[in-house]
Amino acid sequence: MTAVIQGATAGEASVGEAAERSVLDGEAGAAALPGPFGGGRPVIAVALLAAHPGNVRRDRALDEEFISSVRELGVLTPLRVTPDGDGYRVIEGHRRLAAAIAVDLAEVPCDIAADRADDEAGQFLDMYATNHHRKDLTALEEADALFSASAAGASKTRIRKATGLGRDAVTAALAAGRLSEETRDAAGGTGYDLTLEELALLAEFDGDEHAVGLLVAAFARGGNGEYVAEAIRQKRRDAAAHAEIVAQLEADGLTVTGGMPDLGIRLDLLQHDGQPLTPETHTGCPGRGAFFYPYLPLDPVYYCDDPTSHGHQNRYQAPALSLGDDDSSVPPQNGPGDSPAAGTQPHQPDPTRRLVIEGNKAWTVSGTIRQRWLADKLFLRKSTPKEAMPFIAVQLLTRPGPVRDNLGNATGYPVFSELTGSGYKPDEVAAWPAARLPLALLAAIVTCYEEKLTAPIGKMTWRTDRPTEFSSCSREDAGTYFRFLASIGHELSPIEQAVADGAPYTGEQPGDGLNSDADPDGAGEHSGPRIREDPGHDHRRAVPRRPGTASTSRAGAIAAAPARCTRARRACRDLPVGHPAGMPWGRGVAVAAK
Repeated sequence: MTAVIQGATAGEASVGEAAERSVLDGEAGAAALPGPFGGGRPVIAVALLAAHPGNVRRDRALDEEFISSVRELGVLTPLRVTPDGDGYRVIEGHRRLAAAIAVDLAEVPCDIAADRADDEAGQFLDMYATNHHRKDLTALEEADALFSASAAGASKTRIRKATGLGRDAVTAALAAGRLSEETRDAAGGTGYDLTLEELALLAEFDGDEHAVGLLVAAFARGGNGEYVAEAIRQKRRDAAAHAEIVAQLEADGLTVTGGMPDLGIRLDLLQHDGQPLTPETHTGCPGRGAFFYPYLPLDPVYYCDDPTSHGHQNRYQAPALSLGDDDSSVPPQNGPGDSPAAGTQPHQPDPTRRLVIEGNKAWTVSGTIRQRWLADKLFLRKSTPKEAMPFIAVQLLTRPGPVRDNLGNATGYPVFSELTGSGYKPDEVAAWPAARLPLALLAAIVTCYEEKLTAPIGKMTWRTDRPTEFSSCSREDAGTYFRFLASIGHELSPIEQAVADGAPYTGEQPGDGLNSDADPDGAGEHSGPRIREDPGHDHRRAVPRRPGTASTSRAGAIAAAPARCTRARRACRDLPVGHPAGMPWGRGVAVAAK
């Protein structure tokens, strides 16, 4: 990311090779003598510089960021050269030389090592010393540099031109440059340098210690934090909506409490003068109130705090029967099927229902993150991942449910346009290079799955307590799809991983804290009468890993985390080489193909 300083990565070796050939071929032009450059450094005409024939750097990695930086700023770090005949031999700085040629610079700054002219061994030792002891800036240090440049008056356009970074990367860097010292310390606790994207996520939640802790714990486990961040955003949206609902309830005269009062009964279980009670018909009662289950922050549970005192009756309880003149009576009995909560207290939540609600939320968040990755990463690629063609071939040959149902109209679904943008029109695809064409086929197949998985009934896919026919996509088909996405770089969420593994989803991973009952913003805490502890609710809190206790290296953190892609491959490792079911995503394909 640095402008012309060494360290740009991954790139086009062909550019560097062309540049080196032009130097070695002696495209000289008029000779230029060393002269002043900036603070007195000599500059030498590019035509007089020749690449070292024994240059040990084989990959000059001339990526677009590096080329753009040299075009905008020129070469800032001098090349180390030594006299060689009528010109100069480059000892260190071959990438800068190649970039200078690529953007047609006439001259570059140089440090002349005259004592190395007849010391070839010293030239190679210089190559080692100048590169081995170099330490690049961390992403946070780079962000600080760009933030300071912005504070000093540099526009985002100038920063993009000077660094070669894209718009999103510059925005991320400027956000990261604003991080508080507390969040910087937490980021340092991961034991490795975070990327700009990860730092930008921390910047979004800077000041929220709980959220920053969850993100840092996700980074320490080897995750990219996107799923955790989206889950936190959703909880914040829910908290804001919850606060609005509470305010409206209190404005309407209801008492909002943290749970059911000791004598309270849910309104849907009560009647008055033979008529069922509803929030609308209960408005004149002084005992009306409401509370929220922690996992249903948008759905108030209405109750009466003392139905007997207020003249209400239980709808599902028969009246006492008189036995004679002594006025003795038989206690009321519930008839078979009279109560929807037979055998339990009617106000107690069902733990299974809680898991379903939380699983549905996790499924929705996962779909948002997955489709963002598909649109921003996969379908912007210039070439197709090597794992794609076997997956495409098996999908077309076996035609699992989502492909069978949706392929004929895949390009007509809105999700196809959302994932691919405007660049996948037939006339444009026809002009693509062969290496990219399979992406168009993959886009159609992915659309088939996403249309099924994100439909309202698609939430049934992750569940193991319902028959397959209740879902728009079977769990097995979804598992194959998720394993494929994992094999090409998508980080599966916990609920996606459970489906990919063919295992039941039991909730978020220990330590992520996403479904903790703790409410750091205080939503849901209201004054009111003494509250009965709800036995059907688990109040244990998942505690995220504290910053500073992570593995000392990213490799160590990843090794200690669940090996998502490895687990997807493990089930297939004993299959014959070349068998489609032996692909990372292909568990169960052999059965489907029969």
